Amino acid sequence: MPAAAPVPGIDRREGRQAVILFVALLGFHGWAVSVGWTSFNLPGGEFRQAQTAVSAYWIQHDNNYALAYPTPVLGKPWSVPMEFPLYQWTVAKLSTVTGWPLTQTGRGVNLACFYLSFPALFLLLGRLGVPPARRWVMLGFLLTCPLYVIYGRAFLMETMALMFAVWFLLGYVRTVEQRHAGWLVFTMLCGIGAGLAKVTTFLFILMPAFAWTLVWLWRVRPGQPGGGPRAILRVAAWALAAVALPCVLAVWWIRYADAVKALNPVGAFLVSDNLTSFNLGLGQRWDPGIWAQHWAIWQAELMPALLLAAVGLLAALFLRRRGGLAGLLVFFFLAAQVLFPVLYAYHEYYYVANSFLLMLAVGVVLGEVLDSRLPRVVAWGLLLAIQAGQIRHCVQVHYTDMKSWSFGGTPLTEALKVVTGPEDILVIAGDDWNSMKPYYAQRRALMLPHGRESEPDFVARAFGQLRGETVGALVLRAPEEQNRRLIDAAVRTFGLDPRPVFGWQDVLVYLRADLRLAAIAGIKDARDSRFITLTPESLPDLGKLKGHEVETAALPAHLRRNFSRMTPLPWKYYTSFGADLVAESGGEFFTAHPDTRLWFKVPAGVRTIAVECLISPGAYAASLADGEASDGVEFSIFLQQAGGKIIPLVSRLLDPRRQAADRGRQILEYRGEIPAGADVLIQTGPGPNGNNSRDWAFLGAISIR
Repeated sequence: MPAAAPVPGIDRREGRQAVILFVALLGFHGWAVSVGWTSFNLPGGEFRQAQTAVSAYWIQHDNNYALAYPTPVLGKPWSVPMEFPLYQWTVAKLSTVTGWPLTQTGRGVNLACFYLSFPALFLLLGRLGVPPARRWVMLGFLLTCPLYVIYGRAFLMETMALMFAVWFLLGYVRTVEQRHAGWLVFTMLCGIGAGLAKVTTFLFILMPAFAWTLVWLWRVRPGQPGGGPRAILRVAAWALAAVALPCVLAVWWIRYADAVKALNPVGAFLVSDNLTSFNLGLGQRWDPGIWAQHWAIWQAELMPALLLAAVGLLAALFLRRRGGLAGLLVFFFLAAQVLFPVLYAYHEYYYVANSFLLMLAVGVVLGEVLDSRLPRVVAWGLLLAIQAGQIRHCVQVHYTDMKSWSFGGTPLTEALKVVTGPEDILVIAGDDWNSMKPYYAQRRALMLPHGRESEPDFVARAFGQLRGETVGALVLRAPEEQNRRLIDAAVRTFGLDPRPVFGWQDVLVYLRADLRLAAIAGIKDARDSRFITLTPESLPDLGKLKGHEVETAALPAHLRRNFSRMTPLPWKYYTSFGADLVAESGGEFFTAHPDTRLWFKVPAGVRTIAVECLISPGAYAASLADGEASDGVEFSIFLQQAGGKIIPLVSRLLDPRRQAADRGRQILEYRGEIPAGADVLIQTGPGPNGNNSRDWAFLGAISIR
């Protein structure tokens, strides 16, 4: 059917309808990006989000806002800068000032930048002669595009670069056309932001800027009114002034980042000269496999094939007056993929920079449908049908992944947080330089790139860079768990125990020798520890840290924190069920289920001993039958003389089931002479019947002074 002649104008009612539709779609987008907002996982290009997030985490953790910002995943020196850290700095500082969690702050900054792009796009469309009512229609397609839902709230700088880029383009047009110094400064600042935040996005936006410049130069060519050499020089001068400083600073940053990366023997492969072929897709620009991957991304993240075909049919039937605009938008959308074919094919988040053009082109087509002589109900019905299809597709593609709540990471990263200290380093092989494990474990790491784990000289240099650091764990993903040469080198260099301690899926973990026993006993405290498997070599050691006296000095620093509310620290302890510091009744308490014993070395003299005691309310709840509730716990203070003789000092049986006064926090106190050479022994034991069922006892602050 031939396209109908366009309607001469757009009435106010239809303009209001376009605004109402845009607001409704904005509401959908706001809802969609909020799904799973409080979750700490990072759906969508998680490996790349984790790389950005790990930098923001350590910037905040170390208060390190240096240009050589930390990305501690490839060993020392800990910096391998990629993009200028404007986004990471913003997220880290905002999280610190507001107290918001880092993940949610990263999402919020990203989403704000996405929405701040819309005014610039609205004004640019106006400069192209699109009436306001049709601009709202065009911009509405950005809000239902699956890509701008999943990556509109990602922990990435992509939308920050997009925001700067579109405002730069608007400023560039105004600068050259109006020749105003204010617009020139604005344009330079936005160009600097775009070039530093993501140089590939800036290079892409320079393409339409260059095309616009050619149009201006054509209009002032010799023989045209007001044209000639002076007019050409004037256009060229303002255009050059707008782009020169951003380009210079973008080049400066690339060279600076390369110099920093070159200092790291592991990270040197990321120097830009080594990535030129990959970044520009040399020899692969027209590879059918590459374009098949592009097509897969278009269908999944931009618009499904059926809807694309429908829009194509509508374009053939109705696209007339703005056909040139639609063609240009599609041309520049494709030009970005031609310029960076491999980057776009295998990193879908790159499409944030250019997909708005395809969505605007779809909007142009539907705007032409609305401008046709089709009955209004039919024209608007076609528009709403396309948008409904986009919304349905968006929900199908991303809702399941986004709605699942997670603490972030895996049972493995939770276990690594439990068994290693905050300052311990992880050595990881078999994961290339995927930052997910270091980020979720909140540990610095040396990750050995694929293919280099079996190069002795490379491994020796990488290990040598960690001289003076404390390595807590060697994490090997299949097939590297069979790399005996690498394991032996790590054992020798870092004092690791040669026996693997635990595994998860296809990962095997070795620990520093002094961490081994505590880790075997403490691994149960990791979230989802049921998915962690102790190795056969660990099973014989399973019980050595409970039902056994342990010297506190032998524990790593992060496990000694369990005794942080005790002054002084006990020099040794015995527990039947393991030593933990847990949240209970509004405070932190040491688990002291009978039998628990703590020995303290105290200088001779008159001393005051105060022990905070508590039995968990769950141990004596009214809903429990008499035989199920605790029958009380005895809290005692003894002297243990040098010869081993034990002398009772004070004792109290707490029986909160039967004595209301024994409920809540209690203080056991003693003041008296402590002879030289004697230890103070604080102990919990079962009630008078010797039954320790539900004897959920806790020790709070212990003071001996």
